[in-house]
Amino acid sequence: MPVLLFFNELSCSAPLPRDHVDEAMKRFVDVLNTVIAQRKDAYLVSKVNLKELELAPGYYLEEWRFANVDEWRRIRSMQGRAPFRSVLPPGVGEGVDYSCAGRPAEGLGAAHLMDGVLVSLLVDTAWDASWIQAERTSLAEDPEGEPVVIDDIVEVRHAATLAHVDSHLEWLKQVGIPDLKHGSQIWDARGDLYPKLLFLPRTERQFANLRQDWVVSAAHELRRIDHAIGDWNPQLTRTPTWRSKVTPEGETRKRLCRFEDFDGIMRVFDLHGRFTPDEGRAYFRLVPEMGKATVANIGLKLGI
Repeated sequence: MPVLLFFNELSCSAPLPRDHVDEAMKRFVDVLNTVIAQRKDAYLVSKVNLKELELAPGYYLEEWRFANVDEWRRIRSMQGRAPFRSVLPPGVGEGVDYSCAGRPAEGLGAAHLMDGVLVSLLVDTAWDASWIQAERTSLAEDPEGEPVVIDDIVEVRHAATLAHVDSHLEWLKQVGIPDLKHGSQIWDARGDLYPKLLFLPRTERQFANLRQDWVVSAAHELRRIDHAIGDWNPQLTRTPTWRSKVTPEGETRKRLCRFEDFDGIMRVFDLHGRFTPDEGRAYFRLVPEMGKATVANIGLKLGI
């Protein structure tokens, strides 16, 4: 899976002299080049198409590029996506809002949801940090099943200078699980990849037999589930704020999701994440007392 760099639209909101912005853009291009040197599969994701991007009020990238041909060529050499929602799986981010210093922060929110990197123009000391704190507001259910609004603080990986990139270098080399070729590699690395997930012994064989075209997408979906559980406080909400489309099975299908747990008791593992192609599923149950989840089945959707 690619490394996703989300352009911070908040770093372009202040009126500034054009020479100030031009200098910040040079640093920004250096940041992109350094990331690309580590990961050729990096994508730059922006709120709008790059040519429509406003670098400062009234100063568009379309105008900047004609005076900065070499820098523009480097940006164009990257793969790009727009808008932010184009890289979010279906349902991800629904009922969740992010803000920074009281301002809505779409790029920051997408970076957090997708475990990516927020990248900024360094035009303000607020962006001179390798991690950015933000406020998250989400709609959830309390342990009794009643709706509740949760406000919490999250941290987002960030880069606006080469020093910031250096602080994330090891992460950049490993993120996206790009080198996995066989499901057995997921099993072997499960403790490092997924500290918040437990795996029933029956899944070892399932990983060993996992379709090759499922390996990376399944590994990435498990990572999204793991990260969501890492942010979860079971004393506040019944379920985590998922970073992908995670749903329970309907009552008539729960019978398909009964498996023997670690303690020998048969339990229902009907929560499931999705991966492609076709109908790949990861079935699990939450273990609130441990702040973790147990995965019971990985492979094709049960019952088909």
